Amino acid sequence: MEPSHAIVKALADPERLRAFAQIALAGPDGLHPSQIDAKTLPRLLKSGLVQRADGRVHADPAAFQRAAKAAREAIPDAPADVTPDLAALYSEGHITERPVNRRTRVALLHDLAGRLFEFDRAYTEREITEALAAEYDDPLQLRRDMIDELLLERTAGGREYRRRQAPPL
Repeated sequence: MEPSHAIVKALADPERLRAFAQIALAGPDGLHPSQIDAKTLPRLLKSGLVQRADGRVHADPAAFQRAAKAAREAIPDAPADVTPDLAALYSEGHITERPVNRRTRVALLHDLAGRLFEFDRAYTEREITEALAAEYDDPLQLRRDMIDELLLERTAGGREYRRRQAPPL
């Protein structure tokens, strides 16, 4: 079971949630197991939220970090090769918002062009739109942005698009 699921299941019960809060509020000293309802402790230990050490039970805040990391690996927020500064624009593999800051927007467009479109190939409008729709809810806006920023070139009739070398950022 993914760690985040174990944590949610463990904290979904009001008694376990109360016990975890009690343990967490005890701080680094923790609590003696006798101070906690015996029915709640096994699930909290199994979830990794608490640990036994020196005859006491302590909250393990790193359990949340491990769960978040496992969740990101299971469903990445951004494609693997996206730089960390652009990864913040993604949620579950989809761009959540079009950046307002031009520098960030152009960096995102460069990244998309590099991942989605090859040089020396003609694309139809539909191919461009479908590729961008897999990344963002408004693919037409992204297509216009890519043309405006000289990453895509459209023929006079609008039937073909080609990737072009844009000026550096």
